[in-house]
Amino acid sequence: MNNVEMLWKQRFQQFLTDIRKYIKYILNDHLKFVLLFALGAGAYYYQQWLETLSPSFPAALVMAVIVGLVITNSPTQTLLKRADLVFLLPMETKLRPYFKKAFAFSFIIQLYLLLLVIAALAPLYVKWSGGSYSTIFMFLLFFLGLKALNIGMSWWAVYFEEPMAKLTDFFVRLLLNGSFAYFLFVDAPLLFSVATAAIIIGLTSYYRALTAKKPLKWERLIELEEKRMGLFYRLANLFTDVPSVKERVKRRKYLDWLLTRIPFKQSATYDHLYKRTFLRTGDYLGLLVRLTVIGILLLMVTPFQYGNIVVVLLMVYATGFQTIPLWKHHRQTIWVSLYPIDETVSKKAFLSVLRQALFVQLTVFTVFLLFSNMTVAILSAVAGVAFIQVFISTYVQRKMS
Repeated sequence: MNNVEMLWKQRFQQFLTDIRKYIKYILNDHLKFVLLFALGAGAYYYQQWLETLSPSFPAALVMAVIVGLVITNSPTQTLLKRADLVFLLPMETKLRPYFKKAFAFSFIIQLYLLLLVIAALAPLYVKWSGGSYSTIFMFLLFFLGLKALNIGMSWWAVYFEEPMAKLTDFFVRLLLNGSFAYFLFVDAPLLFSVATAAIIIGLTSYYRALTAKKPLKWERLIELEEKRMGLFYRLANLFTDVPSVKERVKRRKYLDWLLTRIPFKQSATYDHLYKRTFLRTGDYLGLLVRLTVIGILLLMVTPFQYGNIVVVLLMVYATGFQTIPLWKHHRQTIWVSLYPIDETVSKKAFLSVLRQALFVQLTVFTVFLLFSNMTVAILSAVAGVAFIQVFISTYVQRKMS
């Protein structure tokens, strides 16, 4: 028992050390400024939107879907490692205290997210229903119970081998959790909520009985844990070097046409290298696409027309800032240092790739804004071009030095 308790304590301390080590790089001064600005702007526009909320808006359904998704997505953070498949396998029957702590740890972590979601939805609930803030926070107690049950069901669902069974599990739980939340929000008769809760509890008992005598799915649990930590390490890798990140390369043959105009000569060596790296390696292209989509969504919900200019500049900055690690992407590749090419050529090629990526994003934003307000679109384009030039010539080059 003591060895198992000590094992969890060591794993937990190591987990906290890793998180703290990288979080200080992620939450740097620049990102803090962007987050504070985004939160302030989001709160302002959210309040403005609530003032114009139509009575026909399906607020209960929207809130139920959001809460249902948060409750249904309830993984267990086990902190298992690949070597455990060998060294902990003989102790499988003695690891119950370890996994109890893992459940408690997962519940506490996900409690914060659920609390933030309820706090964000509270003004919408009060505006739509005319109820009080105390009512929706009383609902939080029921949601916490659902969260605990879903963490258990997510754990037992790991035993499901068939992909369709896993998909069915997720959508069934999402339907039940969302329905329970919807009945609370619309103040439906108590029988509806009680019946839904009884079905959820019955499903939990069924999952537990179904997997009671089965051994742990070690490989699956370790795979899920590596995937969760991998997401965090890839995020941290955008800001600093993370040795734990494994290189991922995707062919993306359909994008080869973007490389055909690069001349096949020595002076274009780094043009080939950085453009192919941006398109095929890591999350650089995915980052550009994700932030562009997020920017378009923000432009759609921003009621203040000239505030769109700020949104455009903010998203361009976020994209440029998180693409800077591309400059040192090949720093540990020895053969790159053997190129008989001056470093200034490398810098020029990297800045060219970064500039082109930001201009592509700015063009997408400008075209989108043309459909709503031509003046704002033109002003956004002019401000964006000026910002990109200043950002690259000052901040990026200073970081490269």
